Amino acid sequence: AMTQGAQPALLDLLRQWGTVDQRRVERAQEIVDLGRVRVSTATAQEIAGEIVGRYRTSITLDAANPAVLDLECDCPDWQQRGQHFSQPCKHLLALALKVGAVPDNGMVVLITPPQAVVAQPPLASPPPLSPAATFRDRILQAVAGAISALADQVEGVLAAGEVPFLIGPTGCGKTSAVRLVATRNAWGFEEVSGSPSFADADLAGVKMAGGVELAGPFARAFRRARDGEVVLLFIDEFLRFNTRAQDILVRPLLPTPPSVAQAMGIRTAEFVRLLEAPLWGVEWAPCSRARLAIACNPWGSVLDPAVVRRVTPVPVAFAPTVARLFTTPVQNAIEASWKAVQGGQLPLPIEYQALTTAEAPDDRRFLAAYFGRLGAIDPAAAEGFRKVLQGIGVTV
Repeated sequence: AMTQGAQPALLDLLRQWGTVDQRRVERAQEIVDLGRVRVSTATAQEIAGEIVGRYRTSITLDAANPAVLDLECDCPDWQQRGQHFSQPCKHLLALALKVGAVPDNGMVVLITPPQAVVAQPPLASPPPLSPAATFRDRILQAVAGAISALADQVEGVLAAGEVPFLIGPTGCGKTSAVRLVATRNAWGFEEVSGSPSFADADLAGVKMAGGVELAGPFARAFRRARDGEVVLLFIDEFLRFNTRAQDILVRPLLPTPPSVAQAMGIRTAEFVRLLEAPLWGVEWAPCSRARLAIACNPWGSVLDPAVVRRVTPVPVAFAPTVARLFTTPVQNAIEASWKAVQGGQLPLPIEYQALTTAEAPDDRRFLAAYFGRLGAIDPAAAEGFRKVLQGIGVTV
């Protein structure tokens, strides 16, 4: 960066323009520290950039009066709230912190050298199938493509320093996508799936007399991160945890500033994730190396606003490209189940895994197994859906 003399600091201009929340400033500094801000333009009239892999943001200044600002960011916080209440989002604040002062004399200033930005290489397209490929090969490739596209979304949220919350029915690739993100990046991986019987000890661990420790998934992941490894901790079936377990899980979703961590006796200069459980104590890890992702099947449940405000929701649906490989009647049956689940009429969709058993475009044998499972959960729903399929010319 070039010396910018006595030019006003962008953060000070934002404070003059509106209301700057200190918690957002701290979160913005974390985004900068993680190297997630890429500056594309920096002149006396315009500052623009992106939060790598996620949001585009810009600050336009009046040439005659730098205190007159026009702010833009395509994140939900700015679009739905910030611009209406004159409250800059953390991404605008991160851009301001990255640039520092307003560039002098309209000169373009290189703020982020290209070599300082570490970007993931584009993913290669799947190799074309050979003429001898079976129908099942084509289904497997289509499902893999859908999961890879979902993994791209998850990776983008993580790259922005956020926690992705995958919300979708069972069998739509949520777990596979998160696991793919970890393997793509050669990260460590820990996973826990929700259960109504889980207690604090199942998540954090137990410390017993004599110094014996039984570490849970959070303790394992956080300790690996403190030892220098980047670890992705996946909390699956979040809504199946009981209320007490969910309350404990909410805390690590929101990064804790280093000043607060230091006041708690934690020696760190970074934002951290904290978890506290009675039989384990306090466990922590730096946000830069402890990544979190959560997922749930929303069927019959209500999302807690306290959770949603701490995460980035990622709605997950089935990919129509998979169903289109089948003949029209079978495709219609598959899509009807997906639509009914999305609308809340059915508890269970025809899952990707079931579709990969098909051996031909008109193979509908998986429907019999599907109705067996659906009938075990909700016989009335199974009978109703059978009549729906009969109405579109599909018999089981």
